[in-house]
Amino acid sequence: MEFTVYVNIAITIGFLAFAALCISLIFTISKIRVSFTKIQEDVSELNRNAMPLFENLKIVSDKIRSISENVDDQITVLRSSVESIREMTDNIVSFEKQIQHEVEGPLMEAVGFVSALVKAVKAFVTKMKE
Repeated sequence: MEFTVYVNIAITIGFLAFAALCISLIFTISKIRVSFTKIQEDVSELNRNAMPLFENLKIVSDKIRSISENVDDQITVLRSSVESIREMTDNIVSFEKQIQHEVEGPLMEAVGFVSALVKAVKAFVTKMKE
């Protein structure tokens, strides 16, 4: 009989422990549900706030692409301009050499002629003084 009393007490304690566990589990599940609800609200808010951010990011990305293409076009124009300036400089240098070549010969002849003429006049004047 003593043994059955202990068994009945153990069973009662077990049932009470099981009931306490169930009550604790109900509170824990309730808290988890509240947490999941809060997480769902936060994710929904994040989604609402993220969409305009992604749209703005797309606009910025499109503008950066446009600016990059414009810079590429401007660099192409700049290269073309530099090449044109280089060609003009080469043409000017070539023209300068051509003029120098064409003018230098006759100019040297003229200088030589004037120099000879001056020497001749000097020699004539010197002879006339004697």
